[in-house]
Amino acid sequence: MNIPPAHTDLLLIGGGHSHCLALRMLAMQPIPGVRITLVSSDPTSAYSGMLPGLIAGHYAPAETQVDLYRLCLATGARFVHASVTSLAADQRTVQLSDGSTLGYDWLSLDVGATPDLSPVGDSHPRVLAVKPVATFWQRWQQWRNHADKHHLAVVGGGAGGTEMVLAMAEYCRQQQRPVTFSLLTGGTLLPGYGAEVQARMRRHLQRYNIQLQEHTRVTRADNAETLLANDQPLAADGIVWCTGVRGIPVLANSSLACDAQGFVKVDAQLRSLSHPRVFATGDCAAFPSPLPKAGVYAVRQAAVLAHNLRAAITEAPLKPYRPQRHFLSLLSTGDKQAVASRAGLPALSGKFVWRWKDRIDRRFMDKFGIDLPTMSSPPSAPSSQAMPLHCAGCGAKVGSQALSDALADLQPHLNAGIDAGVDTADDAAVIDWPAGQRLVQSLDHFPAFVDEPYRFGRIAALHSLSDLYAMNARPHSALANITVNWHHPKLQGRDLQRLMAGAVRELNRAGCTLVGGHTTEGPQMAAGFTVNGSAPADVLWHKRGAQPDDVIILTKPLGSGVQLAAMMHGNALRSPWLAATLDSLLLSNGPACDAMGSLPVHACTDITGFGLLGHLHEICQQSDVSMTLATDKIPLLPGTLTLIQEGIASTLSDTNRQILMHCQAHERVSEALKTALCDPQTSGGLVFCLPAAMSEHAQQQLAQNGVKSAVIGKVLVKNRHGDADIFLQ
Repeated sequence: MNIPPAHTDLLLIGGGHSHCLALRMLAMQPIPGVRITLVSSDPTSAYSGMLPGLIAGHYAPAETQVDLYRLCLATGARFVHASVTSLAADQRTVQLSDGSTLGYDWLSLDVGATPDLSPVGDSHPRVLAVKPVATFWQRWQQWRNHADKHHLAVVGGGAGGTEMVLAMAEYCRQQQRPVTFSLLTGGTLLPGYGAEVQARMRRHLQRYNIQLQEHTRVTRADNAETLLANDQPLAADGIVWCTGVRGIPVLANSSLACDAQGFVKVDAQLRSLSHPRVFATGDCAAFPSPLPKAGVYAVRQAAVLAHNLRAAITEAPLKPYRPQRHFLSLLSTGDKQAVASRAGLPALSGKFVWRWKDRIDRRFMDKFGIDLPTMSSPPSAPSSQAMPLHCAGCGAKVGSQALSDALADLQPHLNAGIDAGVDTADDAAVIDWPAGQRLVQSLDHFPAFVDEPYRFGRIAALHSLSDLYAMNARPHSALANITVNWHHPKLQGRDLQRLMAGAVRELNRAGCTLVGGHTTEGPQMAAGFTVNGSAPADVLWHKRGAQPDDVIILTKPLGSGVQLAAMMHGNALRSPWLAATLDSLLLSNGPACDAMGSLPVHACTDITGFGLLGHLHEICQQSDVSMTLATDKIPLLPGTLTLIQEGIASTLSDTNRQILMHCQAHERVSEALKTALCDPQTSGGLVFCLPAAMSEHAQQQLAQNGVKSAVIGKVLVKNRHGDADIFLQ
């Protein structure tokens, strides 16, 4: 993953409509020397215009969501899957939910809004807020299936609430669920719309027998469980809240100038009134002239935002955002019909309006799918900020200031017996090894497959530690070997700090002391660790020792090689699948080792580059046994077989598949599954061979330590009459 040199960090927080479009625009004409990072708490961004159609059952979720991993990969931006917990605009840093810190030079906010539930309480069990839209589909799925939901009330008579109650009614009609609906609004239906539009939407509400209650305010009684409509008990099993929003707490708690509702005050150029290096757009911004919180404005703001970010960074003139006075409004009516309106024109309605709306919505989503263009390579930085030529040899080391800044806040775990480590700045670590303990040592090093340093640092450390756990050794100390990209020292320091913070997080959890290392700069970020572990000789696990009738237990699903290959292919990537994969890579094998440490494990190994079959074949060779695998019991990461069937495979796949010469497969075992069993794994799971009588107890021990596991086969007497060592059933 070669990254062009950069000297400036532009940070986009939030995956709203404005940011998705602006990112696409900026990538088509990159700003010289600028690195863009998108931070989002979700790997996908929901398109609000298609939300009613999704709820009604007219769209699949994937059709209504922008895949942020894919967008960032195509546009050359970094993606950080985390939420922001605090923002220090004066220091130009943000704290993330994963515990890390992210620095920036320029910042743009498109984080939406949070529902204002003050009339009913922020956590009332009967209230489901539509905001944030990004997570509403999942929350609605869980909430709608409760058997006690017979009468639902939607609060909010604007476009959002009216479309939502009709969509929900249409869904229940399709499912033949006997649910009655009410629409409650503090004023009149669809304020701001013409009388003809209001009349048409009233008829659609009547068609679904939806009771409309205008001039009705919903509040909470002194008893927190009782909700009132105009001071009378509200007889509804559930309330969907589609009205009233406020700024997210992170903004209100920052030093940014915000209005009374917690929205960031911006000028006509979308720039913060208090911090000129900060921009805000969409629902989270408070404009000089108040605007409705509607996606139609956020879409139009994207071009101005992209222009002004470029202009601000390059010291060019900014231009103002001028909200459109009139726009086409297309309101869906539950079934595949819609009502169209625009000021000065008569209202239209019917199925043809729905098809019109559907074409517009799909055309918008195509910008982030089939119409996502091949982005330009970033141009060279201006001569005044050009990156220097890069030396080799010792000249390739990261500068001392960037290195010291990056390591300053690290707090590595300290083990006894380390006489010189990373805190002493000596030339080498000095370790007093415990008497009676074996030194177990391993080395791993690989280039970054994600350009997010904190996550990559965690994965690299876990992958290296896995070799110790596979031998039942206790981690003791580690040396780091790190390469950061050819960037300005300021950016190198930020990357190194995040990478080492992630690595030290996992090393500390393992009780492993970082005692030193080496850092260089190059065209591609990379990381590896030499890890030392200790254990008495009689407790070490080996690949030799598996015995006939042993069961085989696997602790992690397979498929990370295929999933990472899909990321490199770009269009094959699916964010939910990739997110599940990256979460799996961050699962330490330490708890599995601890759970099995007291059990009679006959053989163990971790599943890494040779794939499951390759590593099991090593056990067969070392233990002089054969194996049979129940392939339907082997866990796979979501989407793995689908990607293989689409032609996606790791570059090591063909080499690894040579192990199939030593396997005999039943005809029902597909070629796609065989590829998955040969798939090279990063930070893969452990596989144990132990007596069958201990199988249930072992799985209980693993579960108690939070480890999912599966019995995938058994060990057989060595096959002396053929070439096969592993039988796939």
